[in-house]
Amino acid sequence: MYDGKEDDLIKNLTKMKAKQEKAAVKEAELKAAKRERVSALVDETMPGKSAEDLLAMYDGKEDQLIKNLEKMNSKKLVKDKANKQQSVRQLVDETNPGKSAEELLAMYDGKEDDLIKNLTKMKDKQTDKEDEAKAAKRASITALVAETSPGKSAEELLAAYDGREDELIKNLTKMKTKQGAKIKKQKHAEITSLVEVTNPGKTAEELIAAYNGKEDELIKNLTKMKSKQELKASGKKSVTIATDATGNDSDKDATRRMVVALVAETNPGKSADDLLKAYEGREEDLVTHLKKLKKSKRNVA
Repeated sequence: MYDGKEDDLIKNLTKMKAKQEKAAVKEAELKAAKRERVSALVDETMPGKSAEDLLAMYDGKEDQLIKNLEKMNSKKLVKDKANKQQSVRQLVDETNPGKSAEELLAMYDGKEDDLIKNLTKMKDKQTDKEDEAKAAKRASITALVAETSPGKSAEELLAAYDGREDELIKNLTKMKTKQGAKIKKQKHAEITSLVEVTNPGKTAEELIAAYNGKEDELIKNLTKMKSKQELKASGKKSVTIATDATGNDSDKDATRRMVVALVAETNPGKSADDLLKAYEGREEDLVTHLKKLKKSKRNVA
């Protein structure tokens, strides 16, 4: 056919060879791309066989293999998305982020992993805050139990009121308030009694108002005053007995006259008779107080 036209034949065959080589390269590239696609789909779907095993089984039928794996992947994606949506709904119930699960799923469509990550972070922060709050409540309950002695230990009460710690704190606080009022009433009664015995110059009501919240300090001071007065009274009694034995009671008249004179000078707000009656047996203390009052008024003047 090509006798005498060998050059044309060579030219045509050379073109054919070039086309075939080009087609072979293209086919190799396409096969490589299909292999890569199969490997990726196997990683995503985990069908139970390796990519190499499947490619060997589907040699020359790679398109069918890819189609089957893509179907499997679509089903898996649908299932995964449903699972992620369920996770989102559960996290929304636990965290209360301010929007419904449906609203968030619509906003994060296709980005459910980001949404789950954000909600999980929020849950972790809320859990940390709840732990801190619970620890603070536990410390408060322990302190209240120590103050009120309710008959059960803090551990026993915490176990009984698990999840209702606020209610327990409320009950213990009420108990503390009642006990505090009772103790305060007892202290006020003790102060009134000490004031009646010691006559410190102010009424019990005035002292209680001045020492509000510091009743223990006031009781301590009044108790010291009472002890000193009793010590002085003990010494004075001995002197009085000795004086009576000698029949000498002129000192009492002298003291009375001094008190009358000092009251006239200082005007303390009570008469000499009232003061002598209040300080009966402690006239020397009265004279001392009046002299101090006189001196203080002189200094002011």
